[in-house]
Amino acid sequence: MAIKSRKFEQAEWFKIFSAKKTRIIAFIVACVIAGGFCLSFVLYANSHADSSSKSYLRSESYKLASNEMYEELCVTASAYLRYVDEDWNYTQPRHLLNDYLNYLDYNRYKYKKTEDGIRLIDSRFDYYVGITQNGKTIYLSNIKDIENYDSETDKIEAFKSSHKNYILRRDNEVMSDRTSSGQIVDYYYNTAEYQDNVTEEFYADNLMPVGGSYYDNYGRYFYNYGNYDPIAFYNVDSRYNVIKGLDLKNGLKYSDRLEDEEIGENYYIDDGNEYYDYDNGRYYYEDDYGNAWAKCENLYDLPDYKATDNDDSGITVFFAPKAEKLTAMEKEYTEALNDMYRAKLFVIVFGVIEFILVCYLLLICAYNAEPESVERWKQGNFLKKVPTEVYLILMVLAITFAFVFGACWNYYVSITKNIFDNALANSVFRNILAVALFALAYFAGFGSLMEFVGKIKTRSIFKESLICRLCKFLWRKYKETSLYHYFHGLPLGIKLTWKFILIFVGIFVVMSSRLTMLILLAVEIVLCISMLRDFSQLSKLSKQIDSLGEEKPYEGKIRKTSPVYAESEKLNSVQDKVRESVEQQIQSERLKIELVTNVSHDLKTPLTSIISYIDLLKKMDLDDEASSYVKILDKKAQKLKGIVSDVFSIAKATSGVDVNLTKLDFVMLLNQCIADAEDKIADSGKIVKININADSAMVMGDGDKLYRVFQNIVDNALNYSMDGTRIFLDVYKKADRIVFAEKNISATPINFTEEEILERFVRGDKSRTDGGSGLGLSISKSFTEACGGIFNIEIDGDMFKAIVEMPIIQEDTAEKTDDKTE
Repeated sequence: MAIKSRKFEQAEWFKIFSAKKTRIIAFIVACVIAGGFCLSFVLYANSHADSSSKSYLRSESYKLASNEMYEELCVTASAYLRYVDEDWNYTQPRHLLNDYLNYLDYNRYKYKKTEDGIRLIDSRFDYYVGITQNGKTIYLSNIKDIENYDSETDKIEAFKSSHKNYILRRDNEVMSDRTSSGQIVDYYYNTAEYQDNVTEEFYADNLMPVGGSYYDNYGRYFYNYGNYDPIAFYNVDSRYNVIKGLDLKNGLKYSDRLEDEEIGENYYIDDGNEYYDYDNGRYYYEDDYGNAWAKCENLYDLPDYKATDNDDSGITVFFAPKAEKLTAMEKEYTEALNDMYRAKLFVIVFGVIEFILVCYLLLICAYNAEPESVERWKQGNFLKKVPTEVYLILMVLAITFAFVFGACWNYYVSITKNIFDNALANSVFRNILAVALFALAYFAGFGSLMEFVGKIKTRSIFKESLICRLCKFLWRKYKETSLYHYFHGLPLGIKLTWKFILIFVGIFVVMSSRLTMLILLAVEIVLCISMLRDFSQLSKLSKQIDSLGEEKPYEGKIRKTSPVYAESEKLNSVQDKVRESVEQQIQSERLKIELVTNVSHDLKTPLTSIISYIDLLKKMDLDDEASSYVKILDKKAQKLKGIVSDVFSIAKATSGVDVNLTKLDFVMLLNQCIADAEDKIADSGKIVKININADSAMVMGDGDKLYRVFQNIVDNALNYSMDGTRIFLDVYKKADRIVFAEKNISATPINFTEEEILERFVRGDKSRTDGGSGLGLSISKSFTEACGGIFNIEIDGDMFKAIVEMPIIQEDTAEKTDDKTE
């Protein structure tokens, strides 16, 4: 690039920004800022504060804790307190009690076993849970001096006066001193195991639903107290029930167990646990223990299934956050919220600064600041020798380290706590070390990216690549072999086929082998690049084919070294031959039309004489046998006359002779044709439905020819439609065209295609030997196209549809056409 084209680069401000020292300082600052950005982002992502609320009582974490506490207390009342006696002995089977304890263990709810039964332990809430049955109340509570109150009502009133933010469930109603959030949510749950037996509750999202529970006659208990899925307990051992064909956990009942010899080895899974046995040709079901069964049903579909709702009206649940715990959690939540806001602020500030530095460094990297140099971009002598793949590997490693380090932040924190004893030093040194580690990763990753961009600017990204160097070396060696010369001389199709085969084989080998994956992947890339090059040449060949179709010379140039050069030359030769062939075909078609016209004209004279003599014979007094022969001759002669006339009409229409285009009203002409055919329609006994949605449509056409088109379509419908069915004649406008469509049901099965019925001398009813000549629809097509329209046939089953479309002319176009005609 000329020196004078860089005048603006001689400005003092640009010299400062492009100086080597400025770039080094900016890169160091970018590394430090990036370390701070990554640390702030990790701290923000790992923050436990809920940014949607500024109060712990309105946070999602407190809402989750309240939901868990409510569910735990309700399940305890329904599944445990309901079934203990005055001595705290559990009256139900041990399996139901074990499921309750497993429920507590699974959710990490703390409890202890005492002589007076199970006692729930919770450090967050003061709680009371009880159930009243038969006038007796069994309860659990961690509130002090609870025994000082006689009745449950007194206990609840005392708790309400001494606690804030409480939740109280009593008599199947939930109450609270909390202010409603105003956001109403719904809760759906089954009151029995039927899809149509669903209860719906609406409640504020900072409160609780009432919920419910039920049990069935198979020993299953289901609890729905705000949980998403029902909590299920079983008062029997499900493992032994499965052996009997009863799967309680999945709600299934199996019947007719199959032995191993009754199951073949050839099968497929149809749906879940349903299998199809090819060997025996039947379906069977497999339970969780590998047993095969011939039949599977849902429990609730069995005739003896019965579900019973539990009476939860006696359940009382009260809980409220402990004052000292609430104060500590509010303080902790506020600190976490402030930390999150600070981290978010640092993320934004550091992100903006880093973005500016990145843009500056990527724009200026590899810039040649030497004033007298004509090279705009230049890399250092040492760095430019480093292969491109090294920079790519360093970028991948840096990004991987940053993600892994951020994801393992909690482990990093625990490690640093073990190293530093002082809490302040712990936090300070941990953050400084984290910034340093992120900055080091950024130094390697972004530094590699700058060098990679520098190679792009100096156009040496492939030149300095080890893979490209290796490929060039192998390519030079390959060009020296006889295989290259053999393959280079093959046709393009064979070349592409072999390349496709090599690509697919390479993909298969890459997927099955890990050791040679990188080498084969490089080969795959080379083959794909070669394929793309061939396809780019194919696009030029495609353009040449398009020009051949448009009968235009191809203006593009295809190099002699191109793989499609030979095919291009063949196309040029084909184009010349096609042009000659088209001219010969046009001349041949003209001769055929003239021959048909002349033959038709020559047939008219003797045919006229034959018909005249037949008329004389009809007037003579002949015997009955001779008269019948004369009638047959007359009928056949008239048919032959019609055929000759039709052939002559087609020939003239095809050649453009005897076609007088004038401005006419398409709708008026059709109405005239339908009016003339009223007697024929009445004699046929067919029902014709006429629907004309256009008052007028001016077209350019031959009136006699279009009238013949309409007449042929109507006659065809009357002759070949099924008795008792309706014939529909519709006229409507479609964009700038007027359309006439006829629909009818064929009297005989339609065993021909749209193309076959339009061929000459072909009739829809192939079994008949009398009637039309088979030229009616062909004449209609020829006449329509001679008038500049479109004639189509559509067949759907036994539905036959003929469609005529003509372009509507505008008034100004019609006037110009009339002027030219005059």
